[in-house]
Amino acid sequence: MRAMSILRNGTILTCFLLLATVSLQADVYLKQKTHTEGFTIMGQTQPAKDEIKVTWIAKDKSRSDTGDKQTTIMRLDKGLLYQIDHQKKTYREMPLNIKQMIDENAAEKGEEAKEFAKMAQEMAEAFAESMEVKVTETPEKKKIGNWNCRKYIINTSMAMGETVSEAWASPEVQIDWKSYLMLTNAMMAGSPGFEKMIDKIYKEMSKVKGMIVLQNDTAKVMNTEVKSTTELLEFGEQNPPAGAYDLPAGYKKVK
Repeated sequence: MRAMSILRNGTILTCFLLLATVSLQADVYLKQKTHTEGFTIMGQTQPAKDEIKVTWIAKDKSRSDTGDKQTTIMRLDKGLLYQIDHQKKTYREMPLNIKQMIDENAAEKGEEAKEFAKMAQEMAEAFAESMEVKVTETPEKKKIGNWNCRKYIINTSMAMGETVSEAWASPEVQIDWKSYLMLTNAMMAGSPGFEKMIDKIYKEMSKVKGMIVLQNDTAKVMNTEVKSTTELLEFGEQNPPAGAYDLPAGYKKVK
């Protein structure tokens, strides 16, 4: 459903910001728990959900496993994104460039699809242009797990909605914000306004000192409020399993 897609895209930056807590000089391992409260949008009810996500991050690639059912692999070195379904033993391959993806899809499906592709591209451009992030540092401090943290309020707004995040970050781990933002928003790279969007976000997120270890989000899209909490459970630098950034052998490509 398109509304659900908008909601996921509208909150995707906030999810990435929680992960944006590391140096990109070595592979980094993160384990996170996310709880999303139930909500109803356009007459469809989504129940409350808990997810455990394990993420590996290298300089030009990343891998995220949601439980043992789904994996997303991003390969900047190949310009590709893979979405893997372990239950069906299938995968989808997409260009790491939203304009290229739209153009290729339109070329396969004719004139009507080309018109839709043009509209989709205009929406992507509007999204990049409308994206705004504002970070406010607060004086509040507390210890979360093993980390001494400070509270920040992050306001993210875009054409279809806004998200307010209460983020607790620890200065005990430093990050390269700009490199990480380029990596995690690679799907927007072909859109006009992409670099300007990254510069705007980077300017604000540089105010966050270190790693976000706990984040409470309230997203408002199409008069619907969605609340979620993401907590960092484990963090460290280590070698990933062999073939972590490669497609599993024997899996079938689907469209």
